[in-house]
Amino acid sequence: MRLISAFALVFLTGVGLVACDSSQTTDAGSRDAAAFDSGARDAGTTDAGLIDAGSIDGGAPDAAPYHCGAFSVDPGWTVQPGFRAVTIATSANGLSQPVALAFAGGVYNNLLFVVDQGNDSLFSLDVRTGIVNRVVTSTAWSLSPLVPTTIAWDELGVFDGALYVGDQGGDGDQDSRIYRVAPDYGTSTFTNAPGPGLDDVFGLAFVPTGTSYTSGLYVSGDTDGAGADWGTFDSAGVGTPFSDVAGIEGIVFDRTGRYGGRLIAARPLGGGYNGDGTITALLPTGTATTVLASGLGGVHAVVIGPGGAFEEDLYAASWSSGQLLRVRPNGVVDVVASGLSLTNYDGNILAFSPDGQVLFVADRAASRVVCIEPVP
Repeated sequence: MRLISAFALVFLTGVGLVACDSSQTTDAGSRDAAAFDSGARDAGTTDAGLIDAGSIDGGAPDAAPYHCGAFSVDPGWTVQPGFRAVTIATSANGLSQPVALAFAGGVYNNLLFVVDQGNDSLFSLDVRTGIVNRVVTSTAWSLSPLVPTTIAWDELGVFDGALYVGDQGGDGDQDSRIYRVAPDYGTSTFTNAPGPGLDDVFGLAFVPTGTSYTSGLYVSGDTDGAGADWGTFDSAGVGTPFSDVAGIEGIVFDRTGRYGGRLIAARPLGGGYNGDGTITALLPTGTATTVLASGLGGVHAVVIGPGGAFEEDLYAASWSSGQLLRVRPNGVVDVVASGLSLTNYDGNILAFSPDGQVLFVADRAASRVVCIEPVP
């Protein structure tokens, strides 16, 4: 188990961050679920409590195209020709070491959710307006988190359509946990260690429908041999051992079929991890199979595009190189962006907009979220 010292906050000016300044950050997590207003949420308000699960159509997709809007602050990255990167939220919005992202629609109102390790909090970010809200504070979790690391949205309703957040735990074995975050931002403990995969949790992924993988929530992390490396959890939070492929940080299911329709894992090398610097697919039996890319050092985040500008390719990030990478099905690796401020404690720092037009990146050591899109 690894612990790191807190990073100094990187204070960036709000110049050029249209509709994105510190006055737009509001704490909502300190209120209990009963205190939430049931009124409709106005896009211009900073009150994150005004989301009534019953008043939002969870079945209708957001048809408006996503883009990086009028934001203009350059993060200083070197970006592949044809794309641009702009900062959309910073420490001025309250961010401190953002480590994981998940875009959630339906009752979650098409917001980007940010797990922030420096604050032990969960933020929501309206990517079109830049409005940032702290929706779960450090004291509003069902149990106090120690090192929150990862997040996943149950998009397909495998359980209940909720958000799930992983906590790596403290400086001991088998002390990870997973929280459930309801649409009103009330939290509960989904499962607690001991259990399979509940040692240094970094990876969470819900199995898609129509596969031969056992249905449920797949959980893994960089274990040190304390219990099974992977677990498959049912809706009651009961885990079953799945695999002993070790050294995992990021995981994703290939719903496109372009990468074999497999469960894909990032296996970082270095930084105290037991991986080998590859992106590797796992069979439904839990056995490692095809190596999709190798020689990637501290590769730790993997996501597959839903189509759109980024197509249905696999994207990954490596803390050792500070690069955002594109891994094509034929194994060719391109550098999409370099100069990222990453660490070996980042989780799933990549998330796509539903239309695949925008890729969001949590740039942890710089305490910011960056938006990447094609240049018109």
